[in-house]
Amino acid sequence: MKKLLALAVLAVASLGASAEGFYAGGSLGYMHDGKKNTNHMTIMPEIGYNISSNWAVGTTIGYEYAHLCGYGISSNLFKFDPYARYTFFKSSNNLINLFVDGRIGLGLGWVSTEDDSSETAVTWNIGLRPGVAINITKRFSFVTHIGFFGYEGANDNAKATGVYSNNGGFSLDGNDLTFGFYYNF
Repeated sequence: MKKLLALAVLAVASLGASAEGFYAGGSLGYMHDGKKNTNHMTIMPEIGYNISSNWAVGTTIGYEYAHLCGYGISSNLFKFDPYARYTFFKSSNNLINLFVDGRIGLGLGWVSTEDDSSETAVTWNIGLRPGVAINITKRFSFVTHIGFFGYEGANDNAKATGVYSNNGGFSLDGNDLTFGFYYNF
């Protein structure tokens, strides 16, 4: 029993030592769009790994809810957005980093209506998301993504919520602004 406990402690310690380069965090968001009369909420945990001082890979895996007010239409999506991140600027004291994420995303879920019917909803995207990281300490970073350049699409069921559509180009609206925190291991 003592050998098994010692082996378990050694395994946990070696995992902690090899976690250098990993980061974890995520973002929460809520947006009410008065023009479209929609509510939109996201919970997006994130994990990644710094391959080098300029390159990282990671993913957000989370939940997104949208509701078209007054029509009783809502969507529930589970999202998977892997990315490769390139940091192209670091301040001399490493306080501020500017980066761009190359993303491919997929959202799967369902759309519900007032009559309790439910249909499959699918969203997808491919593109670039620029961002800024403010490294508060060696371990904690405040991160924001600003805009999206690429293509976003959705099936007809997802479009029924009024939040999703098929469009491409560059966007800087409130739906493309996220804030989050990272813990760097």
